Amino acid sequence: MPSIETQIWLALKGRVQTLTLSPVLPIAWPNEDFVKPITGYLRVTHVPNINRRLFIGSTDPHQRIGLLQIDVFAKKNQDASVAAEIAGRVAAWFPTDLQMTYGSISLRVTKAPDVAQPIADDTHWQTPVTVSFEAFA
Repeated sequence: MPSIETQIWLALKGRVQTLTLSPVLPIAWPNEDFVKPITGYLRVTHVPNINRRLFIGSTDPHQRIGLLQIDVFAKKNQDASVAAEIAGRVAAWFPTDLQMTYGSISLRVTKAPDVAQPIADDTHWQTPVTVSFEAFA
């Protein structure tokens, strides 16, 4: 059985893999080779945050809090609403209280995802979407 941390990541990754956008955008996964297409793509980053001990028993579960960052990279020099729409669809894919499971771990989205201010870089218009989650394990 994979570790708790691996199961959390695989539950998150599994949900991202089922995201359907039109047009389809390729996904840049952590630590995997990727060529950035000029037309746009998604970049996924998992940010484990803190573990909280809420119960007294030494074998009781810990609350494991973290973030899933999905950056929407849209084609530069087009209407900003294009990137906003894609970011909104990504955020909607992770509704509050959504349950995701892998192995023995179940985690849930704790609040509506945050869609942040876009950032311009040399080739793309980047809009960060941050999904907050927790697991008890």
